Amino acid sequence: MTSLPTQPVKGMRDILGTQARAKKRIEFIISQTAQKYGFEPMYVPIVENLSVLTAKGGAGEEAGKELYTFEDQSKRKLGLRFEFTTSLARVMVGNPELPKPIKTLNVGTVYRYDNPQALRYREFTQADGDIIGVKNESAELELICLSIEVLQKIGFDSFYVRVNDRRIVNELLKLGKVPAEKTNEALRILDKLDKIGKEGVEKELQEKNILTNILDYLDNPLSEIKSAVENASVTQPLENLFSFLEKMDKLQFVKFDPSLVRGLEYYTGIVFELFAGVNVAVGGGGRYDNLIKSLGGPDLPAVGISFGVDRLMDVFGEKEDTPKLDVYVIPFGNTFNEAFQLTQDLRAQSLSVEIDLMQRN
Repeated sequence: MTSLPTQPVKGMRDILGTQARAKKRIEFIISQTAQKYGFEPMYVPIVENLSVLTAKGGAGEEAGKELYTFEDQSKRKLGLRFEFTTSLARVMVGNPELPKPIKTLNVGTVYRYDNPQALRYREFTQADGDIIGVKNESAELELICLSIEVLQKIGFDSFYVRVNDRRIVNELLKLGKVPAEKTNEALRILDKLDKIGKEGVEKELQEKNILTNILDYLDNPLSEIKSAVENASVTQPLENLFSFLEKMDKLQFVKFDPSLVRGLEYYTGIVFELFAGVNVAVGGGGRYDNLIKSLGGPDLPAVGISFGVDRLMDVFGEKEDTPKLDVYVIPFGNTFNEAFQLTQDLRAQSLSVEIDLMQRN
């Protein structure tokens, strides 16, 4: 007799009981809050054509290395979605007539052939909110306010949103004399700052023959960076956003961080990450104004935020109590039929009711 493996595939896990309830609660909070902000639910397939996932102008070379790919029985080259943004862009290309702005929420499982470690899995759940068709920083403002409310409702006492702008990073790269052909490579290395530290980033830049001058500016306040860069106007979008946040009394939750890059290549403007009690992001996103156009669609500005549902669950902990039960019905003797009918009558009154299905002594 063949014995099947009882452990899940490497990098994936079973989620049961209290942990599953905690995860479901977080998904509900995100969906309920996003609905309050006017986001409409959307569902896209788990399986995408590989050409969509690897399209030029999309997620970039590093993301491509993490794809789960395969051929179906018709020899089509396919891949499992690794996030929702590329799939959403495909939908926008195919449906250019949709009225703008479009506000969508995708919640579901994504797959990345990543190196499994603490808080990092190969199968996990994301909740992505996106706003399509808005050029100004009001879209970023709404997504950041949504993020703050979600983290508060989950129950986090200490959290913050790191914010930067890819246009500022590009100006700092120029200031650091990084040649244009090495920009993407430099960005990928800078994105590892949280993982390998400043010394590790410096070493990798040197190995790629990229000057490390940019590291001198990554702790500077926005005002100093504005004075240092050639194009001072690149700081204006962030200044507008901070002004909005201050008026909304939300600036206390936000920190400017010029070291924040966000690794995916499609980001074009303001980027942000959510931190809640650990030195790892529980969510993030940013502006990707060129992605839809690069895939053959209309020239549409876009901004998105992605919540890492599994990571939020792991960081916050399994603080979900046993589900509330109003009545527990115990049949004695030969009374199961009557007891079950009573159970159904009570459930019809919106009570939470369980019955002893084991019919124990």
